[in-house]
Formats: sequence, structure tokens, C-alpha cells
Amino acid sequence: MSDDTNINKDFLPIKEFSEIVGMTIDALRLYDKKGILKPDKHGEEFKNKYRYYYAPTQVVKAKMSRVLADIGVPLNTIKELAGDRTPEKLIKLLSKHQGIIADEVRFLQESHSVIGTFLDLLVEGMSATENELVVKELPEKRIILGDVNDFTDADGFYREFVRFCRAQHEPKLNLSYPIGGFFDSMDEFLSDPSRPTRFFSLDPKGNDRQAAGLYLIGYTRGYYGMTNGLPKRMAEFAKKNGLVFNGSVYNTYLFDEISIVDPEQYLLQVCASVKETRRAPSRRPVHR
Repeated sequence: MSDDTNINKDFLPIKEFSEIVGMTIDALRLYDKKGILKPDKHGEEFKNKYRYYYAPTQVVKAKMSRVLADIGVPLNTIKELAGDRTPEKLIKLLSKHQGIIADEVRFLQESHSVIGTFLDLLVEGMSATENELVVKELPEKRIILGDVNDFTDADGFYREFVRFCRAQHEPKLNLSYPIGGFFDSMDEFLSDPSRPTRFFSLDPKGNDRQAAGLYLIGYTRGYYGMTNGLPKRMAEFAKKNGLVFNGSVYNTYLFDEISIVDPEQYLLQVCASVKETRRAPSRRPVHR
């Protein structure tokens, strides 16, 4: 007959206790060695010197010790708290680490949002065709919009781009998000498609918005600033299909240096706000 038959049924062997509290046996032995959580009874009390036994009342303490260790509380601190604990000390410790975790959660949420934004652009780019022009409804999109650019000299583009990156934005600009070019109107885009009226960030926490509505959308490949006649093609398409430009133009690179080695293969998407001046066909026009 097993020695376990002599064990008081109110006590749990280390294996069963480890399963209940979600800790390995090695971790429990380390906690015993450190003086954080000692077994309530040792095996020799039950004629079994090789085993540890824990009281059910130790479950909550073990779980709290594990949680504290998981959030980065040093084992020595956990030991001190175990030996000299008060509500005040626990409040101070938990409040401190709650703040640390809140910062980590915000960082992870932001990282998740940045990754999602890039994934959306990449997936959209994979389904785009360079010479297509399409008309479709787009949902509202929150962005961070910069100040009006000043391109009065040859080096103005990079100077203005850096100024946008360094400016004080509300909310604070996260440069991990993609940055695009904003034009007040199609006339501005046609006038100089390589110099946007402003820059904008695709940060969904922004207080500015790309309005929902009907947009004429075009694509072209090439290094930054190259539009390969796309503005003119969009203007001709709009005239032919009874569309009038009635708002802003947004330029966003779906593929750029983070996804393409050859700069000539960067993929630019241009979205220009339009309205229809005559009844539209049942299917939105598509032009190659």
C-alpha cells in the first residue's frame, strides 16, 4: 500500500498542488528554498521523507506570488512581503506595478495598431493593378494632419518633411505609422504632384479625418515623387465619366522601402474625392 494512504486528506502533494496553482514543481521548490512559500508539511511527518505537502489554504498565496513574479517583482521582494506583509505594503507594491503594466499594455496596443495599419496597406497593394482607375465609396479614416508646407526652395521637400516629423502634434506623432501626402484639391495635385500641401500620418488616434465618401483611386509605381502621368489620367477619366473633383487628395505608398528592394517598384495609391454629375452605371467605372 502506498505511503500516500497515510496522508491527511486535507493536504495536497506537490504534484497536485503545482497543477492547481499553475506552477512547476521546480518553481515550488525554488520558492521553498528562497523562503517565499514553504510546504505546510514535509513527507517525513507521514513516513515519506521524499515528498512535500501543501495546505489548501496556501493556494491563494501561491497564485499571488506567481502573479507578482510574472509582472516582474523580484523574488527577494516577494519574500520580504511574505514575511512582513501589511495591506499598506501590498497596496504600494501593486499600485507601482499596475502602472508599469498599464504602460506595457499601451505599448503593445500601439504596436498592434501599427502592424494592422501596415498589413492593410500591403494587402490592398497586393490586389491593386498599376494602371487601374476605380471609383468607390471609402469609409471615414482618422489621421494626424500636419501644417501647410512651404516649398520655396529646392531643398524644401525634405525640410518640410522633417518639420512635420518634429512638430508638436496632438496626439503625439508616432513615426512608426505610415506617412502620406495631402493635397487641398485636385488642382493642387495637378499643379505639382510631388509637393503635397501637407503631410499626414495614418495614426488612427488622430483628431483629423479623411472624410467618408466617393473617391477616384489610381495607382502607379516608382520612387517617391514619381507619378508617371497619373494626375492627368485621373483628370481625363473624371471628365469622361461625369465626375467632378470636390475635395482633398490623399497619396499613400502601399509598397515602399520596408517591403520592396527596388525603388522603381514602390506602389503609390492616390485617392481623390469626387462627386457624380450624372447618373452612375450600376457598376462603378473601371479604366485601364
